[in-house]
Amino acid sequence: MTTPTKAPSIVLSPRLGGGRTLESVARRCLEHTDANEPLLDAHGDHEALHQFRVGYRRLRSLFSLAREVSRADPEARRLKAQLRELTVAFGPARDLDVFLEGHPDLSPTNAARLEDARVTAYSEALEFLHSPEWAQTRVDLDEWLRNGSYRDLLGTGTWSGRAWTAGALERRRKRIRTMSRRLADLSDHDRHQLRIEAKKVRYGCQFFGTMWPRTASDALVMEKTLGALQDRLGALNDLATWSRLVDLTGVTDLLPPEVDVEAELEAAQELADRIAQLPGFWEATLQK
Repeated sequence: MTTPTKAPSIVLSPRLGGGRTLESVARRCLEHTDANEPLLDAHGDHEALHQFRVGYRRLRSLFSLAREVSRADPEARRLKAQLRELTVAFGPARDLDVFLEGHPDLSPTNAARLEDARVTAYSEALEFLHSPEWAQTRVDLDEWLRNGSYRDLLGTGTWSGRAWTAGALERRRKRIRTMSRRLADLSDHDRHQLRIEAKKVRYGCQFFGTMWPRTASDALVMEKTLGALQDRLGALNDLATWSRLVDLTGVTDLLPPEVDVEAELEAAQELADRIAQLPGFWEATLQK
């Protein structure tokens, strides 16, 4: 492969069993990471790193959506924790990529210091990737997908996939509704947590939307609106990212990003209110 690969589309049968639903999505997530790993490993490609990290974040979100499994299965909890360690290990490299790409007008001194920090961040990320601990985790993931308890926990019967995914999506959407009632009153940390919740539901739309073919357009609208909310909340998080980079690099004369906090909050509140009112494409399953 010579170019980075984006997340593949996921198409699932409405009749799929619960366990098979999770397995199918998980394997697509791993296809995404595996497709980008060689380019990342051999060349330190920036977009390959981004896509590799996204693939594992999507997989971790799947574990979060399958709450029944994470609560009942210690191995699932351990694997989910390991996935978080990987995404955290790759975080500084990604933050520096985004910052450097968005600031081509840096002074030569600052550009050099930030580039040095990026080289170090990539080295540390790849060191984690090559560690025996991560190699074992990757083996354990494959073994868990072959023989894990999730099949029994989520059900094997026809249509049981729609049952647990509908419950997961509705539960997460309610959490967004509760957290976003007064966005202006939330702390930076809580707004970041809301952004994470929006991302999980957006991934859920991508994972499971095709299981309700009659409401496919509703799934697409929900996904796009959640993405817009993520973008607004991400703009509000830019200051926190800037602070992390200052701490990471020691570059003290970087100007903070210009963010119209009031305008971003107003737009984010409007989007959150819209998400609360949108028809859930999964709702017919909950009404049975």
